[in-house]
Amino acid sequence: MNEHENDELATRLTRTLTDQADVMAGSSLALATVQGRARRIRRRRAATAVVAAAAAVAVVVPTVALASHTGGRPEPAPATQTPSRTLTTTDPAQPKAGVLDVSDLPTGAPPALEYLRSGRLHFIDGGSGTVNTQHTPVAFLDMYDGSRVWQTSQGSASYIEIQDTDGTFHEPVRTSLGLRTNPGHTIAAWLTTSGQVVVWEAGATDPRPLGDPVPGSELTLGAVSGNDCSLACTVYVNTADAQGNLQPWEVTDSGSQPARDGSYLTVADVASNGLTIGLDKISDSGSCSKLLGGGEFQGFSTCRNTLVSFSPDGRLVLADPAYHDGIGNGEIAMYRTDGGDPLFQRHSTESAQSFYPEARWEDATHVLAPVFQDGQWSIVRIASDGSMEYAVAPVPGADVNSPFVLATGGTAYGD
Repeated sequence: MNEHENDELATRLTRTLTDQADVMAGSSLALATVQGRARRIRRRRAATAVVAAAAAVAVVVPTVALASHTGGRPEPAPATQTPSRTLTTTDPAQPKAGVLDVSDLPTGAPPALEYLRSGRLHFIDGGSGTVNTQHTPVAFLDMYDGSRVWQTSQGSASYIEIQDTDGTFHEPVRTSLGLRTNPGHTIAAWLTTSGQVVVWEAGATDPRPLGDPVPGSELTLGAVSGNDCSLACTVYVNTADAQGNLQPWEVTDSGSQPARDGSYLTVADVASNGLTIGLDKISDSGSCSKLLGGGEFQGFSTCRNTLVSFSPDGRLVLADPAYHDGIGNGEIAMYRTDGGDPLFQRHSTESAQSFYPEARWEDATHVLAPVFQDGQWSIVRIASDGSMEYAVAPVPGADVNSPFVLATGGTAYGD
């Protein structure tokens, strides 16, 4: 039995034992339905998961009014804050270990990360305001210098709208869906509809193209590395060829070429120290991810989860399900970068049917995730020991209509 099969078997056994220990309440998924969903997973889903999630947000986020928090001037990029309390998994208010049950959590500090709620921007100082974008915002990131980059939509069309540090906006520019930044939030990157990478750097006057247009189909942004593109930076783009074969490309000022190092099928993230995570195996029943570095760093691989992103200091890795199916992610986990030790893993069950579309790093040991359960959405803070609390209390909502959008890239490294 290979590593993929061992990991997959262990994960399924853990889930089965947890589910059997739960009190079965409410409706549950029929076994045939679950098996049918697993069989329908294909390679294309792994390549397009990011685009599909972003497209879902684009459909449901309502149009915003034209106003601002501080006369149009953006707040500085969020600084790292330590939540008011850190719970442990033995706290009586915590759900059972291993279960992603957010139905009754304690309430902690507000998010130390900007977020949208029903089109209104909420700041880390507790204030809020509406947004001056011309189109409906579906994603945004805070740059290190205090400027912002917004991805917006009008119908099926996506745009980038840049907001300078003085609050003024550039005209919307048509783009593909997807927005990424480097760990320090000094570079923003996106793709044009023709596959051209475009970068905007903190303090720049205008965005500029990087490298050559990337060929292939189903293009999605992978990661951004480097701090200054005038010196050296790389943007990774994940592609598929006509036969559906996946291949990441690396785009620099020198040009665009396939990224062969590490034999990745997709690149998910690159830490400030150069460590890289991505998929290296994909099947109809799951996937395997690996972390690679340089020198004597051993790295690690896992088939239990998909490695998603590094913590701001690069010491931890956020992970979600090994296969993506359905409306969102029903599993969340964290690993140590050095050695790959799993810190915790939580998943939905038949009695706690929860999911989240995305999670962002709030600081070096906490992530924030908008989670849906029992007809309500909340922003949940999850610590590296698996403990959970509300950062934003539950509000009613439909499962396909999350009112929350967290800032892309989470907290900047060094804040």
